[in-house]
Amino acid sequence: MLNKLLPLALTLILFTTTVHASGSAKDPEGNSKLKTTRAIRTTKAPEMDGILEPEVWQVVAPATNFVRFDPLNGKPSSQRTEVYMLYDNEAVYIGAKLYDTAPDSILTQLGQRDSGENNSDMFGVYLDTYNDKQNAFAFLVSAAGVQTDIKLSQGREDRNWDAVWASHVKRHPEGWTVEMRIPYGAIRFPKAEVQTWGVNYMRIIRRTREKSFWNHVDNAVEGFVNQEGRAVGIENIKSPVRLQFAPYVSGYVNHYPSNIEGKSNYTHSINGGMDVKYGINDAFTLDVTLIPDFGQTQSDNQILNLSPFEVKFSENRQFFTEGTELFNKAGLFYSRRIGGTPLLFGSVRKSMHEGEVILENPATSSLLNAAKISGRTQNGLGIGLFNALTRNMFAVVEDSTGNTREILTDPLTNYSVFVLDQTLRNNSFITFTNTNVTRSKNLYDANVSGLQIRFADRTNTFALRAGGNISQLYGKHKDAAGEPEVTLGHQYNISLAKVSGNLQYSLNHSVESDTYDINDLGYLQNSNEMSTSAQVNYNFYQPIWKFLNWNNRLRVNHGMLYAPREFTSLSFDARHFVKFRNFTSANLNWGFRPGDAYDYFEARTFPQVFIKPPAYDISGSISSDYRKRLAFDASIGHWESKRYNQSDWWFSIDPRFRVSDKLLLVSGNNYNIKKHNIGYIPDPSNPGKSSGIFSDRDVKTLTTTLSGEYIFNENTGLTLNVRHYWSRAKINWLYYLQKDGTLSQITVEQDSKQSRFKDINFNTFNLDLVYSWRFAPGSELRIVWKNAILERLQQIPSSYYDNLSRTFQAPQNNNFSVKLLYFIDYISIRNVLSA
Repeated sequence: MLNKLLPLALTLILFTTTVHASGSAKDPEGNSKLKTTRAIRTTKAPEMDGILEPEVWQVVAPATNFVRFDPLNGKPSSQRTEVYMLYDNEAVYIGAKLYDTAPDSILTQLGQRDSGENNSDMFGVYLDTYNDKQNAFAFLVSAAGVQTDIKLSQGREDRNWDAVWASHVKRHPEGWTVEMRIPYGAIRFPKAEVQTWGVNYMRIIRRTREKSFWNHVDNAVEGFVNQEGRAVGIENIKSPVRLQFAPYVSGYVNHYPSNIEGKSNYTHSINGGMDVKYGINDAFTLDVTLIPDFGQTQSDNQILNLSPFEVKFSENRQFFTEGTELFNKAGLFYSRRIGGTPLLFGSVRKSMHEGEVILENPATSSLLNAAKISGRTQNGLGIGLFNALTRNMFAVVEDSTGNTREILTDPLTNYSVFVLDQTLRNNSFITFTNTNVTRSKNLYDANVSGLQIRFADRTNTFALRAGGNISQLYGKHKDAAGEPEVTLGHQYNISLAKVSGNLQYSLNHSVESDTYDINDLGYLQNSNEMSTSAQVNYNFYQPIWKFLNWNNRLRVNHGMLYAPREFTSLSFDARHFVKFRNFTSANLNWGFRPGDAYDYFEARTFPQVFIKPPAYDISGSISSDYRKRLAFDASIGHWESKRYNQSDWWFSIDPRFRVSDKLLLVSGNNYNIKKHNIGYIPDPSNPGKSSGIFSDRDVKTLTTTLSGEYIFNENTGLTLNVRHYWSRAKINWLYYLQKDGTLSQITVEQDSKQSRFKDINFNTFNLDLVYSWRFAPGSELRIVWKNAILERLQQIPSSYYDNLSRTFQAPQNNNFSVKLLYFIDYISIRNVLSA
């Protein structure tokens, strides 16, 4: 397959490059109507008060004539905007006059820092300091003064990236103004006497939902940074000494009613540590976290998992989310592995002696420290190195005489990621990634290496993506003689696509060998798969009939096993999305599987297969206009398969009420009913062995959430997140899974011990209440209260209120914490001392 696709891809790229070679309206990178603005060196730094003093700002010609992105892409902006750029030896300054013919209608909803686009007008600047058309720093501020900063890299947005910069906004009879001070320590730029930066400015007029850019961004063309303008005139600037410290001190009080004799239900701790950022040179930065504290991160959304695959949780720890776009590019880095569940957590009982009981078995490993180096050279070579170390973890067991001993659950482990990422012309790149896990105590090690490439034609119309990875496990498995061996696995993928224009299409092929395993530092549900898909999209970018825009997609998917080469599935699906002229949007999705599917994973014992019958599904959703005080999101869907009379209904309604510009409440309500859901069920009398038994069960799940935020001002806010998840699985009857993949119902005469298989009633409840005060740039006080309940029972209550009452009677974990973090900048200290 690869041998056939590669020549075809190269031929198409050469053909399209030739066809579009005569595009006179394009710049050398394929951008249309490239605009240029000039920055001027200032002798007087502007005062950050939102007032654009003429003697300071009007020494430079402004960037004007913004063009709409949405709606009416390509039309002139409805309001006048003027943007000025200045610089000196310490920072670049942006001043913007945002004229408005209805200044009393400017919307100013407050939000948390980095909340992005809410119900407020907004202005932003995007700086591509290396002018590589793929990477940029974004600094945005709302009309309420709320800051957002983003790092963009090759089509991905890192909204967890935080920089320390200053801004101020001011309302006036002609509209509003913005002043920004972006210190050179917050960005990276090449070491050159004369700089040319890519730049774009953005404005949102919220009451009309208008979003516009200074340099036109065509929504029919793939990419955003590659459609920027440029800034010239920046000369003789130098990257400063970038040395920043963020020491912290935190205190915790925890209560859990374990009610163990001799052990208090209360625990407390006082912690201290520091994050350090050091600019190695103009391009590269070292980030280190010493004695990290992640106790205030948001609670995970736990679920009842009946599938054969591990649940993937979001990363909420800031050190692992900020500035990690290089490390996550190849999909080989799942940072939750670091400080996650100990490797031998579930094997403690196998190491216990008769009569021993478990006193302690920590569910997470302890992180000692972590560091990352990242940056990009003037020639577009991105280099990233990440390293983290976790300590030995032990379970504590006690025998009948009161003696205790420790059982190793996780050895001292080193995790590392190394990345080389070279940007190429025409929004193309080539990336090498290596991940490595090295363990002590003679436990196995793991290594994965991969290469990913993207080549696009000069007009960014066609693109070829391809890549491959090799996984190596050292000592996890043993050979016939019982000696540790090296297990090799591989993966490769290739995609050829038309990525721009109204009509888009792609052909994709991916292979994962049966021994491919990246889960020591990555995430993969299962390997041993071959998949091929084809997709066609047709998009209407301009208003048509009652729609502002309209997107359509049709896709076919074909699946096989890698070893042996066995067919697994064939399916079709489609998606239709419309945004109406009143800014209500709607989705319609449908799909079907015309024949049987062959699932080799549900049975939990390869090569046993489970044959799934044909099925179809249809779903839809709607989202109303968020400008209104009361808005909502809603969805409904249905899946059905006839052979076992299976059905799946789901619906949700999520109203949101903006009480004021300071207070927002959002309620989430999702209900899912699966009738005759069929799947593997473990034998509780022999949990370590595959049961070969499937259950027909009714699974009902109700998820309710409440999110609220009261924002006092742009630096202070109170947020609340409450989630109750209730799922119950009631068994109707049991099946034997036959060798041919079909099911045979079990009668009482065949198995008199059916009662050992129990129903499941699963509840989780989480409450996170957070007060945050950003009392100085980069410095923050956070006070957090967390309440958590997790309960799994075998009896299903008769009503929701009965279940809720029982849930709140279960043991609850309450955690109260205070954390103070203070930002210290070497440059600021030096300036104060030299004054």
